[in-house]
Amino acid sequence: MPTTYIIATIAIIILASFIVSAVSYSKQQALKKINHMVKRYHQQADEALSFISLLLRIDEEYDLIIQLQNLVVNALSNAFKFNSQDQMILNNLNTQKTKLNKYKDKQRSIELCCWFTSNSELNTNLSQLAQLNKLLDLYRNKGDLSFSKHQDLQSHIHKLQQELTINSNLYQADLCAEQNNITSYQLYIKRAIQVIKKSTTDSIEKNKMIKVLSERIKEVKRTGKTNNFKNFIKPTEDIAIEKDQETDQEINITE
Repeated sequence: MPTTYIIATIAIIILASFIVSAVSYSKQQALKKINHMVKRYHQQADEALSFISLLLRIDEEYDLIIQLQNLVVNALSNAFKFNSQDQMILNNLNTQKTKLNKYKDKQRSIELCCWFTSNSELNTNLSQLAQLNKLLDLYRNKGDLSFSKHQDLQSHIHKLQQELTINSNLYQADLCAEQNNITSYQLYIKRAIQVIKKSTTDSIEKNKMIKVLSERIKEVKRTGKTNNFKNFIKPTEDIAIEKDQETDQEINITE
């Protein structure tokens, strides 16, 4: 009898150990799944925020920005559902909701700039816009974005890419004009013309732009000078000084 009792006791202990281990393993797996999902939703939010950061600098319209900000809010909301005790997630969620409302009211704290100052900067940001197109494809395939909305947003991105390329080439032309670099000046203008020809701009406006740029090239060939023309894009020193003075006045008023 004592032997049977001992064996039974040992069996109970072993069984209890298995049960405890199983429960502990299940909890670990559940926690692991929660952490994985929270991390996944954070990555989705961070990816959308990186695109928003770019668009706030280059896109005067708000439709695409609002669409992406909605993705951020939804991702963080889902993350909070998995971990409702995390105050940092909640604070971030509330911050992003506030930003969403500001974008809907057409408010931003970043100054718009419709060009980039170097070829490398232009190529980097055009690549990022191409990645944004892929993100929109993903959400369309998941059913989170309608086909018509997807088409509208992609057309808008394509237009942005064209405008940035044209303006950035003309900015480079302005830099060459300051150095009276005739060859490079004409090259950048010709690059801008090629993009304009392929653009979706209205035909009348497109022909007008091409005519202006083509006449500029002819005038440069005739005079052999580039530094006696008004800049296409690059702010002149006078404008830059005026902006600095306005900023100083704003600071004085604030003080």
